[in-house]
Amino acid sequence: MKFDVLIVGGGPAGLSAALILGRCHREALLCDEGHQRNLSSHAIHGLLGREGRHS
Repeated sequence: MKFDVLIVGGGPAGLSAALILGRCHREALLCDEGHQRNLSSHAIHGLLGREGRHS
């Protein structure tokens, strides 16, 4: 497969980048460890498309 962008990390910045790139019709590969760092958080704030939603 061919990708336009490689995103390292699935935190708020990486997920926001993937969201914007997807909206621009770019092929992106997001690589992440798979461990949820915000598991103890009650909500996610400032992440595009998820404002005010519970994690």
